[in-house]
Amino acid sequence: MRSLLYILFIQAGIIFGFSLSVSAQEATDLVNKALKTGDAVKLSEHFNSTLDVSLPDTDQTMSKSHATQMMKSFFKDNPVKSYTLNHIGSSREATKYIIGTYTSGNTSFKTYLLLKETEGKYLIVQLQFEKD
Repeated sequence: MRSLLYILFIQAGIIFGFSLSVSAQEATDLVNKALKTGDAVKLSEHFNSTLDVSLPDTDQTMSKSHATQMMKSFFKDNPVKSYTLNHIGSSREATKYIIGTYTSGNTSFKTYLLLKETEGKYLIVQLQFEKD
């Protein structure tokens, strides 16, 4: 009986760990797709309720709605020509990071996004666009 409970416990842990992994993969895929299309609304679906936003003219912590408006303005002023995913990784404390290059016209921006697992979903807690 004890070994049966042990096996069930291990299987539940594997299934739960796999579901978080799939969730993280889906989130990073959807975020990258939003960046490739310059879609602030789709990107904001993955924003935490508050997040740190760093753009060429702004560097502050803001609400999800304010960050959405800032990204709409940024994408309007800097329409996407291309977006290249450079690296996806993970670190401790259930976080994922995405590093890429966003190009608009002749200007390139290095992008850094940090996603943290919150209630089973990976949400963007930090978003940074730096002129390259």
